[in-house]
Amino acid sequence: MSIEFMVIGAPRSGTAWCANWLTTQDTLCLHDMLFRHTPEDLDKIPCTRTLGLADSGLWRFPEWVAAHPAKKVILHRRDSEIRDSLRRAGLPDVDPGCWRALHDMVGLHIDWRVLFDGPEMVHHYLFGNKPVDLERHTLLTHLNVQADFEKIDPDPAVTRKLLERMRVAQ
Repeated sequence: MSIEFMVIGAPRSGTAWCANWLTTQDTLCLHDMLFRHTPEDLDKIPCTRTLGLADSGLWRFPEWVAAHPAKKVILHRRDSEIRDSLRRAGLPDVDPGCWRALHDMVGLHIDWRVLFDGPEMVHHYLFGNKPVDLERHTLLTHLNVQADFEKIDPDPAVTRKLLERMRVAQ
């Protein structure tokens, strides 16, 4: 089964939280899969449910994203908030090309706070008339969901390929 939906944002914009929220009995939403897969390999991930991605790195591959038929939600968060959050997490600053790439993507563009304050719009955009589990959503809004960077195990071969592609694209 290929990817049917994507949530794309800068780092620290709620993609890990979305992966949690959008994983249900019927859907599987994977987070930041570019540590282990090239974009072209993402559709080969085996899954028996509706498959989605929530990713803070796909903005680096705008041509692939544009050509992919999946529904896309693009998250926007203030530059200063992202930089502060990255600093607090001990992570490097975000690439400034991120803002233009995200802005240029085709899909549903939302402020990241909509994920927590008005999820129905996102859910209906992605899944049509399927009911929103507001009880679960409310429960999750009280959680600080984020990646555990100590446990991320990047595939070195994939990382080399992606870095080379990004270098050539510049």
